[in-house]
Amino acid sequence: MSIRSRITLIFLAVATVFSATAQNDTRSVQHYDPIDYSAVQRQLDRASRPTFGQRLGDILTQPLSQSERLSLTGRLGVAYTQETNLAITAAATASYPSKSANPNDVQLSAMVSVNGFFNIRAIGNNYFGTESRHHLQYQISGGTLPIRFWGLGYEAADNNPRTKYTRHDVNGSLRYYFDFGGGIRVGAGADFDFGKTAEFTPEAETYLAASGQTRRSLYTTAIGLGADLDRRDNPYTSTSGYRIALYGEVRPKALGNFHKTLWHWTIQADYFLSLWRGGVMALDLYGDMWSHSTPWLLWPSAGGDSRMRGYYYGRYTDRKMITAQAELRQTIYGPIGISVWGGAGSLFDRWSDFDASQILPNGGVGLRLASGNRTTLRIDYGFGRHSSGVIINVNEAF
Repeated sequence: MSIRSRITLIFLAVATVFSATAQNDTRSVQHYDPIDYSAVQRQLDRASRPTFGQRLGDILTQPLSQSERLSLTGRLGVAYTQETNLAITAAATASYPSKSANPNDVQLSAMVSVNGFFNIRAIGNNYFGTESRHHLQYQISGGTLPIRFWGLGYEAADNNPRTKYTRHDVNGSLRYYFDFGGGIRVGAGADFDFGKTAEFTPEAETYLAASGQTRRSLYTTAIGLGADLDRRDNPYTSTSGYRIALYGEVRPKALGNFHKTLWHWTIQADYFLSLWRGGVMALDLYGDMWSHSTPWLLWPSAGGDSRMRGYYYGRYTDRKMITAQAELRQTIYGPIGISVWGGAGSLFDRWSDFDASQILPNGGVGLRLASGNRTTLRIDYGFGRHSSGVIINVNEAF
């Protein structure tokens, strides 16, 4: 019962006592009806109800997570890479309860840059079971990127003059994982990829013809299996532990517009070691390998914001890529930290074509500005063979 209701009830009780006392003092003999306590309770209930204005105020001031059991967060920022130049980013995340220990979430993000690049992406996670044993991941994205082009393969990237074309991509994936406990997960998934090129210069046409690649568009659908062993202390800012992830997929020719069935494997192995106060050594090994008949629109490339940082993404590209990097991360003061890394990578067509003289070196330094345990602003400067660049992004590279 509210304080207002209690005060009203006390007031009525006191008034009743005074009324009975006055009647006894005058010694007047008269008949009176007994008190209808149910009527009094109804009056108290009406008095204790909030007014329309109060209810409206409660709705406007109550957090959404309490009123709807839904948490909404938004983020607006900037990003920079050699490929996109300066870009504006925006993201909105909705987290809502599940019957398991982990909350479900959906994120919608967009990025637009000054050079004509744009990308829109939606990703989500759903957990099922009281111990989050069942995990469903999904994502869909699409965008356009004007990109520089040197040709295909190591020799072309090393020697050809730069030209350009525009690339349009739409990608989607669905993954299901079962958690056995102890960081062990096994699952299956499906992927869809669509790629189309436009605005080829005459030089770009010549480079493709020299490589025997004439396809300008492609769509494929993949069916895959994966396994993940994750023993990290924190998936966002890891300071100890390790992770090993393996995923393999087949892309049947019947589920795309390419005349051959394609095979694809990725493997990632990370290790984190706490060295001293605020110091962490992070190691990363990565492989991205496609079958020999894979068309160029699906080939991996050195560069980007995670591996071989500082290389222009798309300059060095081939059907198989392996990379290794070691990064020292050191907290300086409060949320401020720095990093320094070194690594190498190689891209080639077949395993028999691997050439140690064509290994690409990589290194760089970075600044970190932490905001909580899950978000870190990362500013990196990376360099390598014929390439260097700045990367501004969120969270660690791996």
